[in-house]
Amino acid sequence: MINSGFEQRTERRNRLIGLLRSEQHWKTADLREHLGISQRTLMRELAELRRAGYPIESDRGRGGGIRLNGRWGVERLNLNHQEVVELILSLAVMESLQSPLLTSNLKAIKQKLFQAFPQKQRSAVSNIRKRIMIGDNAKANLVSHYTTPPQRISESLSESFLRRHCLEIEYQSEAGERTVRVIEAQFILLNWPIWYIIAWDHLRLSSRVFRIDRIKKARIVDSSFELRSKHLFTDIFTPFYQAI
Repeated sequence: MINSGFEQRTERRNRLIGLLRSEQHWKTADLREHLGISQRTLMRELAELRRAGYPIESDRGRGGGIRLNGRWGVERLNLNHQEVVELILSLAVMESLQSPLLTSNLKAIKQKLFQAFPQKQRSAVSNIRKRIMIGDNAKANLVSHYTTPPQRISESLSESFLRRHCLEIEYQSEAGERTVRVIEAQFILLNWPIWYIIAWDHLRLSSRVFRIDRIKKARIVDSSFELRSKHLFTDIFTPFYQAI
């Protein structure tokens, strides 16, 4: 059975961290009031957080208070590969849309985030980013027939792409014909707002393109794949930069 006292301390510490993040500066009296604890308990919790590596700073004297170092939130951000890729990809997509509002600093933000990651993670993310293509916006007649795929299919596609696991899909063609095939998700490509999988198709033994909203079922299979030469897919890429 889980110790209830431990649960309470953990919850209290998480609340304290949340409070410190929410404001630039806190008076100890205000923190005590929010948490319902004594001055002694608050000092003990702050000391524990410092030992755990949280850069908590104190101002002495009248009007003094407690704060987290202002840059802590970004520098301590710990993301896995998939989260990193999704974050950088989101910025790249927004940059490609060339919106006149709130996008002037996207390139600089993307570069700063990328440089903030450890070298090993930076290299892995860079290799994944090279497999993500952003073309022109899709034409209106295509967008009108596009539907957002179910979350379970999107998750399987993401895992297959990032971990390089083969994927078994049930695919419905434009004519309505359904086929089951195993594919290697070599690249993903966006013609906003439509996403495509650029894959090596084990059924046809050649490169193929699959629109993700036409994938009706998807499951990871127990086999991985190696990346193939990009020139095998060049003819597939070209039309997407002409807004097909």
